[in-house]
Amino acid sequence: MERVGLYGGGALILIGTVGMGLLEIIAGAPHPVSGEGQVVHETLISLSVRSYTILLGLLLLAAYGVTNLVTKPPEDTSI
Repeated sequence: MERVGLYGGGALILIGTVGMGLLEIIAGAPHPVSGEGQVVHETLISLSVRSYTILLGLLLLAAYGVTNLVTKPPEDTSI
């Protein structure tokens, strides 16, 4: 169960940041400039998909941390 929380959360964060970012670079997502000089950002993968992937990874890591804190008593009780 620990490995699912740690590896799953870390993998989702890495896929959302590094994996999808490299895919955008390799695919060569265009960044055309409009008539007013604004950069129009067109993405291959929606920004909401990337955001939710990273958020899901963070929530998975947080859930692992909370369950680990609740289920395991501290080893050093002298504090």
